[in-house]
This record gives sequence, structure tokens and C-alpha cells, in this order.
Amino acid sequence: MTWQRILGLGFLAGIGFTMSMFVTMLAFTSPEHAIQSKIGIFAASILGGIVGYIILRRPSHSSKKRT
Repeated sequence: MTWQRILGLGFLAGIGFTMSMFVTMLAFTSPEHAIQSKIGIFAASILGGIVGYIILRRPSHSSKKRT
């Protein structure tokens, strides 16, 4: 397991947004703030998935040394 793989898995772990949505529902009483936070949560989840996918698809330094 390389640090590159750990970083990629960390970004993919950021996709889980159900708890963020739950906390948003409890924290904000105004609909405007709730909608803004939901948009931010969705954007961060999409970005985390894309970045994690890109990092994990790149060959790691240790696999280059083995071949």
C-alpha cells in the first residue's frame, strides 16, 4: 500500500455524504442555508469521487519499479 493509494482512498471516502446531510437538516433552520449546504455537499462529493478515481487510476511509483 503506497501513500498514493491511501490518498486516493481518502478522497473516495469523502463521497459518503449521508451524515453531512443529516447534520445539515439538524443545524440549519432556514431553507436557504440548508439548500446552500446541500449544494456544497454534493459538489464536494462529486469532486472527491473524481479526484479519488484519477489518483487511483494513475500507476504508483512502486509498480513502475517492479516492471
